Amino acid sequence: MINLTGNHSPAVLKAFLHKRPPSKNALLILAATLVGTCSALAAVALNKSLDYLATLRITHSDHWWIFILPAVGAAAAVFLSRNILNETGGHGVGEVIAKVGLKQGILRPVSIVSSLATSLLTIASGGSAGPEAPVVVSGSSMGSNLSRLLKMSGQSRMTLIGCGAAGSISAIFNAPVTGMIFAVEIILGEWTPYHLIPIAISSVVATQTSRLLQGNVIPFNQDFPPMSFTDLGISILLALFSALVSVAFVRSIRQIGSISSSFSVVPWIKAGAGGLCVGLIGLAFPYALGEGYNSIRMAIHGTLPTGFTIVALMLVTRITTTSLTLGSGGLGGIFAPCLVIGSIFGTLFYRAVTGVIPPSWLTGESSYALLGMAGVVSGVMQAPLTSVFLVLEITGGYHAVMHIMIVTFLSSMLTHAFEPSSFYFKDLVEKGQLLRPKTDAKILADIDPQGLVHTELTEVNPQMPVSEFLHTLTNTTQTHIPIIDGDGKFLGMVDVVSARSSILDPDRQGSNIGEVAIDRNAPAIEFGMGAEEILEIMNRSGKRTLPYMKEGSFLGFITKEDILSAYRGEMKAYGSCDNLF
Repeated sequence: MINLTGNHSPAVLKAFLHKRPPSKNALLILAATLVGTCSALAAVALNKSLDYLATLRITHSDHWWIFILPAVGAAAAVFLSRNILNETGGHGVGEVIAKVGLKQGILRPVSIVSSLATSLLTIASGGSAGPEAPVVVSGSSMGSNLSRLLKMSGQSRMTLIGCGAAGSISAIFNAPVTGMIFAVEIILGEWTPYHLIPIAISSVVATQTSRLLQGNVIPFNQDFPPMSFTDLGISILLALFSALVSVAFVRSIRQIGSISSSFSVVPWIKAGAGGLCVGLIGLAFPYALGEGYNSIRMAIHGTLPTGFTIVALMLVTRITTTSLTLGSGGLGGIFAPCLVIGSIFGTLFYRAVTGVIPPSWLTGESSYALLGMAGVVSGVMQAPLTSVFLVLEITGGYHAVMHIMIVTFLSSMLTHAFEPSSFYFKDLVEKGQLLRPKTDAKILADIDPQGLVHTELTEVNPQMPVSEFLHTLTNTTQTHIPIIDGDGKFLGMVDVVSARSSILDPDRQGSNIGEVAIDRNAPAIEFGMGAEEILEIMNRSGKRTLPYMKEGSFLGFITKEDILSAYRGEMKAYGSCDNLF
C-alpha cells in the first residue's frame, strides 16, 4: 500500500501527477482545434480550385497551345516561390521534417499561402503531382506560427506542427486515422501521448470540417468481394514487384533531377523544361497529366482500357510525367502519384497473373488495384502504418486488411534493401538534416553551445613570469588559462595539468609563461558550430576544453563536461514531457 502521509509522499505524488498547469493543456487543445479547422479549409480550397482549373484545362484541350501549359505553370510556380516569395526549396514533406529537426519547428508564415498557390499553378496546368505535400506544408506552418504567436514552448510547437500535418492529410483524403499516423510516423517520428492527443483532436476536427463542406464521401469507394487464401499467396508476389516499381519510380525522379541540373542552374528554367516535356507527352497520353485521381477511380471500378499493353503504357507514362514534374523542380506532392501508379500497377499485375492462372482463382481486378496502391505507397514512403490506413480509409477496402498489411510491410522491407532511406528522408540523410526525436543527433542539435561558454575568466599576458603565473593560480579554480596579448588578441592557452612539470620547474621561474607553457595548437571552436560538431572536434583533438571564437575574437572557453551535462538535461526534459495530462 502506498503511504501518502509519510516522508516520501511528495515523491510519490510527483510520480503520478504531471506538473504542467491545466491552463497550458487547455490552450494546446484549443490551438490544435484551430489548426485542424484552418488546415481543413486550406485543403478544401486547394481541392476545389484544382477541380475547377482542371476542368477548364480539359475543356480547352483541343487548342494547339495546350502542350505549353505545364511548362508555363511549372516555371511560373518556381519563379514565384524562389524569386518573389524567397522560398528556399520545394514545398515538400521533407522540408517540414528538416525544419522540425534543425530549426526547432520554425516555418515561415508566407509558407501558409505560398505552398498552396505554387502547387496550384503546377498541378492545374497539367503537372503530374499531388496536392497533399503543399497542404501539409501550409498546415504545418499554421501550427508553427500559431505556437510562436501564443509564445508556446518548443515541445508544443512540434505538436502543433503535427496537428497541421494531420489535419491536412485528414481533410484532403477524408481519412482521420491516416492523418494522425502520418503526423507521428513521418513528420515527428515520436509516439507520445503529449503529441497524440492534440494531433488526434486536430485530425478529427479537420475531417469533420471537410465533411461539412464537401460531404462524407470515401474518395475511391467500391464494393469489393472478400479476398481468398489464393489471393494471399499472390499478394506476396505482388509485394515483390511493387517494391521494384517503387525503386524504379524513386530513382527515375532522381535521374531526371540530375539531368535537369546539368541542363540549367536556373530553377524556373529547369521546371519549365520539365513541364514542356510533360506537355508533349500529354498530347498523346492526356491521362498522364494532373493529379490522376480519375485513373484511380477507373482502376478501382475495373474500367481501365482492356488489354495488357495499354495499361503498361499508362504505367510508364505516369511514372515519366511525375518524374519530369518533380525531378525538374516542380512543386507538388508524391502521395497522389504513388496512389495512381500503384492502382495502375495492381491492374497490370492482375492481368499478367491471369494470363498464367485461371481468373476464377482470384478475387478480381479491383482488389489488385487496391493492393498495388498499398504496395507502391509503402515502398516509396517506407511508412507501412500510414500506407495501410491510407488505403483502407480512402477505399473502404477492409475486406482485404490482411492482404494489404502483408503487401505493405513486405514492399516497405524489400524497397529498403535497395533504397535504405525513404523518398522523404533520402536527401535529408545525405545533407545530415534528418534529426529524429530522442536520437543523439537531435538532442545535441537542441543544445545551444553559446549558452555553455565560460566568459568570466582569469586572463594573463604572455610576458608574465612563471613565478607570477603560479601566484595567479592560487586565486582561481580554472584549469585552463587564456593568454591574451596587449592588443587583446588570443594567443593560446595554458593547460595547467599538462603544463605542470614545466611551470613547476625551478629553473624556469623567471621565464615568461608565453615561452614555457602556452598551447598554440588547440583547435578553436567557431561561433555557430553545433554541439555535435564541437564534440567531434574535442574527440579528434583529445582536448576537453577549447577556446570559443567569433570572427577572430576570443569569447571564452567551452568544455566537454558542460556539453555532456546539457545533454543529460535534455534527456531528462524529454522524459518529463511525454504526457499531456
